[in-house]
Amino acid sequence: MSTNLPWTIDSIAHALPHPELRATFMREATFTDVRNLPGILDRWVRFIEDFEAGRDRVEHLRTLVRENGRLPETYTADLIAVSEGELRAAADHGSRGAA
Repeated sequence: MSTNLPWTIDSIAHALPHPELRATFMREATFTDVRNLPGILDRWVRFIEDFEAGRDRVEHLRTLVRENGRLPETYTADLIAVSEGELRAAADHGSRGAA
């Protein structure tokens, strides 16, 4: 968030860069036990702040690709930190509805 205004559920939702992220956030905020809500909100605020912190780097890479048709040879992608619980949840979600 570019201002020093406090985060709200609405401002978090509007700051997320993709509709699916907004939907996931809203599901988590809506269906989480209120005692666990501060942790959920903190995690999403950190996500947004990390995303915004990397925006200049991404724009620079996008410019390089437009100019050269490819990423620079020195480019290395950062790994995304995923917890064991998130991996399990994703695996469980993928197996639902399978015949």
